[in-house]
Amino acid sequence: MDSSPFIHPLSPPENSRFRRRMFYLRHLLKRSFLIQKDYPLEIFGDLSSGCAYSLCPAGLGPKSIVYSGGVGKNVSFEQALVKRFSCSVVLFDPSPIGKATMQLPENQNSRFQFFPVGLAGKCGTLRLAPPFESDGDSWFQNTKGSLEVPCLDLVSLMKQNGHDHVDLLKIDIEGAEYGVIDQIVEEHIPVRQILVEFHDCILPGVKVRQSMRALYKLLRKGYKLISEVDYVNTFLFGRTWNYNDQ
Repeated sequence: MDSSPFIHPLSPPENSRFRRRMFYLRHLLKRSFLIQKDYPLEIFGDLSSGCAYSLCPAGLGPKSIVYSGGVGKNVSFEQALVKRFSCSVVLFDPSPIGKATMQLPENQNSRFQFFPVGLAGKCGTLRLAPPFESDGDSWFQNTKGSLEVPCLDLVSLMKQNGHDHVDLLKIDIEGAEYGVIDQIVEEHIPVRQILVEFHDCILPGVKVRQSMRALYKLLRKGYKLISEVDYVNTFLFGRTWNYNDQ
């Protein structure tokens, strides 16, 4: 049996003082000029495990359509949504960790519908690299990844499930978020609220400009930034959707 230590073929970005200062400066600028503070916010999920998300609960209920991209080792956020709103949640994660998590007895919930595919900007395949730590919880997108998995875009997943809109979309898909946001904006996909974790400065090859470009596109589309907690940004569309408005 090979007992040699796990050596990852890739390296995370350096956690330098300059990087930390730039992240803090960006957060201050968002709070001063971009974040809309007049919306009710609540936190759902397990804070201690880093699987909690801030959202606006207004308008959510038993009939809400909720999609969750990225499972990892923890579905406390999705469980909290079901408990509070009695809604169904559609979950996506093609990674070995995500699939194992959804097989656990405590995650067998009649209101969960799980698909072992990746959420991405285009249908096809993604290459995933394993977590940096041997006990980590997230495989991440990288062209040098050792695992190839199937992926579907949001439009295809909605058609597959018979949905013409999404009330709440969580995107924690380890570097693939930018393609999903591009599709939402370019194809006018009616998504009312978006919770997205940006992975610049977290994953190799993901640039700050990708996150800033995604932020700009959503704001220009009419979304309001209503919360930022660490790397997770919450966007709410600023008017009632007209599904025929293309």
